[in-house]
Amino acid sequence: NQAALDGTNMSLDQEVHINFSNKTDSGLTITAVNEFSTEDSANDDVFMTISGGFGTLKMGDSDSVASGYDFNALDLIQEESAGQLSSDVANTANLATISTDSGIGGDNTRNVSYSLPAMGGLTAGISMGTSETLVGSDDFTAFGVAYNLEASGANVTVGYATSTKEAATADTDKSSIGVKIAYGDITFEAGNGTSEAVNEDISSQTVGLTYKISDALSVGFASATAEDDLDTGEEYDANHYEAVYTVASGLTAVVTVSDFDYKAGTASDNSASNMNGTTTQLKLKAAF
Repeated sequence: NQAALDGTNMSLDQEVHINFSNKTDSGLTITAVNEFSTEDSANDDVFMTISGGFGTLKMGDSDSVASGYDFNALDLIQEESAGQLSSDVANTANLATISTDSGIGGDNTRNVSYSLPAMGGLTAGISMGTSETLVGSDDFTAFGVAYNLEASGANVTVGYATSTKEAATADTDKSSIGVKIAYGDITFEAGNGTSEAVNEDISSQTVGLTYKISDALSVGFASATAEDDLDTGEEYDANHYEAVYTVASGLTAVVTVSDFDYKAGTASDNSASNMNGTTTQLKLKAAF
């Protein structure tokens, strides 16, 4: 809804993944993963794992276990756009602090994670990490648990994740709970998230559905809502529509339409403005 932000752009995402794996004589599986974002010369995930009957130990720069257990229905959509929640043309980051989904993220930084071996349908894990060396400056912990079962031909997963990041003023506490149901060619997911920090008490909800029409074509829809109880009137709503077409082996075309509406609220502690708009994307994805 602002002329300075209304236009067309092009972008590129490119990553190189280098993976190693070794199995010891004692039965341990050791892996090393190196992921590089080559379009901006940055590291993404760089870590190693040790797996065996005791579970899996993961160490390095990577997401915590929270990213594997939180429920965010927008994960069903490949290329959704949250919208630019800022009137600053030069600033591509969202200046609003409100959540745009129900996930809690993984705090991609140095951490150690431990995941229990699967016990029936039950899985769980815990992470501890930091991106600083000063005590209490940026330490975080995360925990996740999920249970998977088959019910009347459907695959059902329910789970919960939580994380706490320390800060000098006030900690940031996040949680996510939800359910995912896969039945034939249909997948449904719903999640509820919370985030409490300095001047923030945010609740968010997402719901999504995908349908596989054929081996080559699938369609999906997901929506997100959020509000901050400590900032009267601060609200966010978004809807995402997507079609994914497999052109050939390793080549996929994705068309995504995302519309959003953000209200900054009456006591915003950020420099965001009321914003709304629609983003239409065509993305070609190749894997080698």
